Formats: sequence, structure tokens, C-alpha cells
Amino acid sequence: MTDAGPSELLQRAAAARAAGDPDGMLVALIAAFDAARAAGDASAMAAAALAFPTGQRFGVHPGRLPALLHEAYVAASSPPARCRLAAALARSWALGGDALRAGRFARESEQLASELDDPQLLADALDARLLTSWGPDDLTERVSLAARLDAVAAHLTDVEQRLAAHLWRLTTAWECLDIVAVQRQLRALDILAAESGSARVEFFAISRRAMHVLTSGDLPRADALIERAGAIGATVGEPDVEAVMHSLAADRAMQTADLVALGEEAAAFDAFGMAEGIPSVLAEAAVLLLASGQPDLALVRCRQLVAGGIDVIPRDVDFLLIVCSVIDVAAALGEMAIAADAAATVEPYAGRAVLNAGAVTFHGVVDEYLFRAEPSVVRWRDNAANAYRRIGAVWWEQRVRGRRSALVMGSTVTFRPDGATGWTVGGFTLPDLKGLHYLHELLSRPGVDIDAAALAGAGVDAADTGEILDTTALAAYRARLAEIEHLLDDADTRGDPTTSARLGDEREALLAELRAATGIGGRRRRTGSTDERARVAVRKAIAAAIARIEAVDPGLARMLRDTVRTGGACRYDPQPDRPVDWIL
Repeated sequence: MTDAGPSELLQRAAAARAAGDPDGMLVALIAAFDAARAAGDASAMAAAALAFPTGQRFGVHPGRLPALLHEAYVAASSPPARCRLAAALARSWALGGDALRAGRFARESEQLASELDDPQLLADALDARLLTSWGPDDLTERVSLAARLDAVAAHLTDVEQRLAAHLWRLTTAWECLDIVAVQRQLRALDILAAESGSARVEFFAISRRAMHVLTSGDLPRADALIERAGAIGATVGEPDVEAVMHSLAADRAMQTADLVALGEEAAAFDAFGMAEGIPSVLAEAAVLLLASGQPDLALVRCRQLVAGGIDVIPRDVDFLLIVCSVIDVAAALGEMAIAADAAATVEPYAGRAVLNAGAVTFHGVVDEYLFRAEPSVVRWRDNAANAYRRIGAVWWEQRVRGRRSALVMGSTVTFRPDGATGWTVGGFTLPDLKGLHYLHELLSRPGVDIDAAALAGAGVDAADTGEILDTTALAAYRARLAEIEHLLDDADTRGDPTTSARLGDEREALLAELRAATGIGGRRRRTGSTDERARVAVRKAIAAAIARIEAVDPGLARMLRDTVRTGGACRYDPQPDRPVDWIL
């Protein structure tokens, strides 16, 4: 390839891209650049360099591409060439994860384009500016820049610039949860694909619509779109096709609790994230590892991500995705200190969507993760549920309301020990808790009374077992009481006496438990006889276990509260109208 001239090598690069070979394209482009440099041809150097970012993978270290771009940028003599090269240099650094370094080149490109009064150059510069203004604190600026790009591109015929404008408007619409604007930009992408006949535009149009359909929970249609996107993606020279397809597949696996697919995607995300050192990919890997029943490795990745502290995570395009993933894993595994620290950093962004890059996949809203970090704050859950209802995200609303996850996967729910240290409960993994063992025994013998002492076994010694309710159980009781007060207010406002009566009965039962467990001034009482110690130990262990389940699956926790009775004799009474086949 080194014997060919710059022009022939550029043609080979174009052919490689048309054949869907981004790696071959990049090799040919670098060879063309080297040949142009040897020939002293600054124009050919610029032509090769300007195509570099099209072969660059999102988030992956750019290697020497920015250095080659900078060489062409320094050698450029004409303002238009310098403007385009500054934008390309900004784009390369931004795609490589260094938006700060990219910023000055993007601003220079915009200034040059404005001075030259060239709409095509300005559109290119604005796209570069957007890539360098993708942090959570830049949303207002990003919305403004996207609107400017849309206004400029509206009078251009260049397909790539129109595509960029639609993708940016789509991304900011999702960030703001503006579902009407989302629909408009999805339709604009469809039209652009049809008018241009471009397979690359069609890939973006179909993959982004697949994301929207997944968010709305229409799995059959999503499957058809994902299959189509994969087929088209295989024919275009887009370097991030594989990443997009893995993200869509992982989203679908999460919604269906497909443990096989979750395990496969967890392995793929983890391997790529570790090999390339990409925090956002590792954050997603941690969530997938947890969901696929690998809590130990999920926790390792979570701790690695925050090893230097939450504050050192760059506030860039991946910030919300990384921190919210940390909350998801840490809260599910009982690492509440990590979850609380992470929640404090994202609380200012409540009301925002959490996205993977340019609206590749939807990861909920910040409010849901704040609720996971602090389940007693019911308003976070309600804010999230209301946002999901507004945009039609049915699966997400049902998840945060506790009406989905394990109980809607059919009548089969997993509840079994997973190795020596954890449990798989529904679609989640929990740490080993004594109460989970007790629940497991009750679930395996439905309709049978089991003495608390028999359940406790050797776990209760003859000595004083201490306080009837520990801090975790008390917190669970009080959090539920606070939630009931909120729900009672809502039921009263709606004029729903049936719900008010049911909630009132539950509140009285919980208050009775607290009165029995606490003494004067709220001091926790201590137990006496062996049978009483067993009864109390089992009850508080089961209460703590259900409280832990509630943090990840409120619906399953509610069902267990409705069907599991504790006392001197404990019992699981299945509800005929809510049959469940337990995998134990």
C-alpha cells in the first residue's frame, strides 16, 4: 500500500468504507496521509486527515490520529481548510474522551466559519462545538447549539450535515424528555433516509427508532427494528455499529430478564470496557453483571469506578450514565454509602433523562436512581413514575412503581442462593441475608406452618438475642409508614375510600409492631424466652430481607408482605389470583 500515491490511497479508503470496513478505511487513510506528507502535498494531507474521525470509535483512545490532524492543521494555509481541520481535530479529541482539550479547536472552527460566512463550514463547526459541550452542566448551551445547527442545516443539501442536525435535536429532546420533539426528529430521520437512499442514514434512523420503541415497551416491533438495523449496519462503514447493536441487545435483555442474553452482554461489555479502559462501558457492565447473577464482579467494577471518589468522574457525556449505574449496583448490593455519595452528585440533575451517548439507549431518569439510593423519599419515585408516564415508558414506570420486574416475567420467579455469598431474587442479585434463607424455606413449603424456632435453628442461641428490631428493620418499618402516609393523602385526595381503608389497616399493623418492639421513649425492647427470641429473630430477619428486596423490586416485596406471615409459627400462603412458580 505504501507504493501507491495519496489519490489512489484515498480511493482505497473510500472503497473500504463503502464495504463496511472501518478498520481498513483507517489504515488506508493513514497511508494516504503519510504519502501526502512525503510528497509535500498539504491539500492531500488535509483530505486524508479530515476523514480520520469517521473511522474512530466512540470513547476509544484516538492514538496518533489527533497528532496527524494537528500536523495537517498547522500545514494548512487557507482559512476554509484550517476551519475544517480545527473542527475535525476537536471531533477526534472529543470522540476519544477529551472534550476539554477539544474545546479550543471547536471554538476556533466556529469563529473562522462565522468570519467566512460559510453555512457548510458553520454546520461542521457547530457539530464539533456540540461534541465538546456534552456534559450535564452544558444542557442549556447544547440545546441552543443544536437549534442553531438545525437552522443552518435546514438550507443545506449535504446529507451528513442534515443527519448530524437531526441526531443532535433528537438527543437534546430525549435529555429534556420532550417526547413530541423526539417523534418529530425520528420522522425527520426516516424522511432523510428515504430521500437520500443512504444506508448509513437508514442505520441511524432505524437504530434510534428501535431505541424509542424499546423505551415504550413494544418488544415485537423492537425485535424487528433491531434485526433490520443489524443487517444494514453490516453494510456501512460506521465504526460504532457493533457498540450500538450490543447496547440495544442489552436493553432488551434487561426488560425481559433474559439471563442468558444478560450474561452474554455482561461478558461483552466487561471485556471491551476493561480492554479499552472506558468507564461508561464498565459502568454498564456492572449493571449487566448484577442482573445476570454475578454480584461479586459487579461490585468490583462499581468500586473500581469510584476508587478515586465520585468527584473525579469527568462531568462529560458519560457522567450521568456512570454515576447512575454506580447507584443502581451499590444500592442493590447494600453499599448505601457509595449510593448516597453518588446520589448527592446527580441530585442537581433531577428531571433529566439518562442516555447512552447520542440517544443510543435510554437508561431511565435521574429521579429513579435517587429513589434507589434513598427509598424512603417517595417523591423521587413519584417524579420518576410521572416522567415515565408522560413519555410512554411503560416498562420503566412499572419498574419504579414496583408493578413489574420479577412478577411480570410470567408466573416464574427465581428465589435461590447463588454461590456462597449471594442470592438471585427475581431479576436481581442480593447479598447473603439470614432472612432470605427463612423466606426460601417458607416458599418451598406453601401453606405449611413452620415454627419460628425450627426456622431459626442453630441461628438463635440460648443467651439474650438483644433488641427485637435492629436499625435496618426499624428503618424499613418507618420508611413504609412514611410511604403509607403519602399514599393515604393521595387516596383521600382522589376520594378512594377502599384504598384508604386498606392503607389504614396496614398502618395500624405496623404501628402495633413498633409499639411491641419499642419501650418508653422509643428504646428498643430486648427479648426473653428461647421461643420468643426465635420469633423475634425470624421476624426481624424476614423484615430486613423484604426491605432489601423492596429497594430493587417493590412489587415482589409487596407480594411477600401480603403472603408471608411471621410469629410463633410462620407461613407462606400463596394468593390464588396471583400464582407464582418459584425457582428455588
